[in-house]
Amino acid sequence: MNKLLRKALVILTIFAVVLSMAGCGDTSWIVKVDDVTVNAGMYIYYQGAGYTAGVYELSEEDSTYYYYYLFGYSLLDETINGQSMSDYMSDYAVDMCKQYVVISKLFDELGLELTETELANIETSVANTWESYSETYEAAGISEDTVRKVAEITMMEEDVFNAYYEVGGLNGTTEDDIKDYLEDNYARIKYITFEFSESADDAIDEDYKAEMLEVANSYLERAEAGESMDDLIAEYAEVLAAAEAEESEDEETEEEVEEVEVEDEEVDEYANEYIYSIDATSPSEKFINYVFTVCNVGEYTVIQDDTCFYLVERLDILERDDLYEANRDSYLAALFDEDYTTLINEKLATYEVEVNENSIKRYTAERALGMD
Repeated sequence: MNKLLRKALVILTIFAVVLSMAGCGDTSWIVKVDDVTVNAGMYIYYQGAGYTAGVYELSEEDSTYYYYYLFGYSLLDETINGQSMSDYMSDYAVDMCKQYVVISKLFDELGLELTETELANIETSVANTWESYSETYEAAGISEDTVRKVAEITMMEEDVFNAYYEVGGLNGTTEDDIKDYLEDNYARIKYITFEFSESADDAIDEDYKAEMLEVANSYLERAEAGESMDDLIAEYAEVLAAAEAEESEDEETEEEVEEVEVEDEEVDEYANEYIYSIDATSPSEKFINYVFTVCNVGEYTVIQDDTCFYLVERLDILERDDLYEANRDSYLAALFDEDYTTLINEKLATYEVEVNENSIKRYTAERALGMD
C-alpha cells in the first residue's frame, strides 16, 4: 500500500492482545519523523483500524466479507490486491503514524489552534471511548493518552484540510467548484422500467422485446407531450399489478373486501426520485453509464440494458438544496481527496523518516487482534 490513507477509521470492534516481553531492541516506538517520535501504542491502535479498512476493501468486492466480519470470523488469511491482510494492516498502521506527524506539523505551520468547542468534543469522545474500552486498550498497550492523540489528530486533520480546500482557503476553492462536482458525479432521475427478459443469460424473445420498446416509446411520447412522470409511473405500476393479478387469478378465490376510507397522505415533494452516483452499479452498469452519457437534464430518454428498457427523466440535481446542504462536506472531501493525499505525501518526502523494524516484528497483526 504505497499511498497514505487520508482518514483515520474508528475501531468499532473490541480487540485484545497480551504483549510479550520478548524481542530485541527498543520497541516502545514505531516511527521517527524528523524530531517527532510516534509510540508503539498508536501503531497498535492503527493496526486495528487497518483491519477494519481491509475488511471494507474486501467487502467492496464481495459483501459476504462484511457479514463474516460482523460475526467475528477472522479474515487474516485473506489477501487485498495481492497483499496479505497482515501486511496490509502493518502498512496501514505505519502510514497512519507517519501521517500523524505530517498533519501535526502542517497544523502548526498554518498557525491553527483547536477551538474550545473542538477540545470539548475531543474530551467527550475520549471519555466515552475509555469508559467502554479501557481494559481492552490497556491490555493491548494503548494508553488513554494515545486515544486522546488519535482524537486530536482527527480534528486537526479536518482543520488542515479546510485551511487548504474549503471556500476561502489556500486553494481558492469556490462554491461553484463543489456544485460542479455534484453535477458531474451524481444524477437525479425518475424512471419507468419495461422488462423484456428476466435474465441476461436467457434467450431474448425478439418479438416481445420489440413490443416492450413500443410501449416504452409510447410513454416517452406522452411524457414529452406534457404528462406528469409521476402519473405515468403510477399508471404503469397499475398495469403491472393488473397483469400479475390476471396471471394468478386461477389460483385465488374472489373475496369481498370492505372499503376503508383512507386519509390523504402528505405529498412527497420528491416522490419517485432516485439519486445515483457515477460509480453505481444498480440497476445495472449499462443503465448508470447511459444515464450519465446519454440522458440530458430536463429531457426524457429511452435507454436499455441487457434485460430492460427504461424511460428516464433526468432532473437538475442542484434544485435539491436539501441534498446539497446535507452532503456538501462529503462532496468537498471527495473533490479534493487526491489533492490532499498528494499534499501529505509531498510534505512527508521532505522529512527524515526512520521505521523501527523491531516493533514491526513484535506487534504482529495476529497479536493485535488477539489471534495468536
